[in-house]
Amino acid sequence: EEPALVCWILCFCLLPSSMGALCSCCCGTRDVVPDAPDVIIPDPEEDEQIVVTIDQAAIASRDYLAYRGLGTEDRNERWFFLNKSGSKWGGNVQMEVENFVRGLDPNDENKGQVLWRSDFIDQPFFQQQLRDVGGSMLQFAFTGFVDSMFDRPHYDDGYYISHGGGWDRDYRTSLFLNWNMRTEASLSSTVRKGFGFPVKLVVYAQGTGVARYFEVEEPIYEERGEGENRQRVQVGTRRRWERHEREYVDFVQFAVCDVASGQPVVDQFGAAVVFTVHGDSTDWTNNYATKFFDVQQRGGWFTKDPPTITTKAGVDPALALLIAHLCTKEFSTAQIKSNFHPRFPYDPLSAVFGFF
Repeated sequence: EEPALVCWILCFCLLPSSMGALCSCCCGTRDVVPDAPDVIIPDPEEDEQIVVTIDQAAIASRDYLAYRGLGTEDRNERWFFLNKSGSKWGGNVQMEVENFVRGLDPNDENKGQVLWRSDFIDQPFFQQQLRDVGGSMLQFAFTGFVDSMFDRPHYDDGYYISHGGGWDRDYRTSLFLNWNMRTEASLSSTVRKGFGFPVKLVVYAQGTGVARYFEVEEPIYEERGEGENRQRVQVGTRRRWERHEREYVDFVQFAVCDVASGQPVVDQFGAAVVFTVHGDSTDWTNNYATKFFDVQQRGGWFTKDPPTITTKAGVDPALALLIAHLCTKEFSTAQIKSNFHPRFPYDPLSAVFGFF
């Protein structure tokens, strides 16, 4: 009875008030099994424009629901289920866009028909360059794509020192990290036409970290004397380094590429499908437009409010939905910052500058 009780408790913890859901203890490769709408909404045509709002399927779940329109309260507006499966520890994962036509998979009765799927690594590799103030910046090669609609920011060190304010110590020195990240996510479908050839989403990001160091002086004590005369006496002091860190994403670039050539595909006007968005080193918001979709989301860079996605006519809306979810969740500024771990040294005066 105990395992069943534990599973029931986990299910209850995952269960939002408006959803019937089950936990992954019961449901294998999915965190939840959301209730289907009373009437299943038909799949959109492959060139149809749609508006959906994407919300987390349950508390602590990796899965999401796409609702038709602007709201997320009406169960009968659930259009698609975005099921994330695979490693929960930073390894290989899959994201599938399912409709609510279930029972087609003999191995998983709760699985809907998969319109599009993406495979990727949950925690990509970051290359880092440690340098001193004013040292040469960004010596690693730019491995993104040319985006004529976006000017990549090149801020000086003073920008990062002053951005955000709030430094509150007498700092001895500062060190900087420039970093970049490039990863890929496959995009595949067995039921939708797509581009007619294999494609993938290439994600490239650049950012900056700053560590400001200060010294803390601590007293050194010894116990002296015997019995009632024993006392703790300060015999000196020692110093140790502490630091305050901030990390910023300067920009994130997305490109839909031909798997065979590695180059971006082109839209109906012959323009490369490449779009770049500002990171949190600026005061920009999460709202932006791409060749496949527009994003509207309230709040700042780390908002939990669900984004509303408006796909563009002429693009498969199910594919656009998958890419939009990857951009706003899996490879968002907030998620990239969560995956990035700066490797600043303990002692800034003995730092070894370079790449790692």
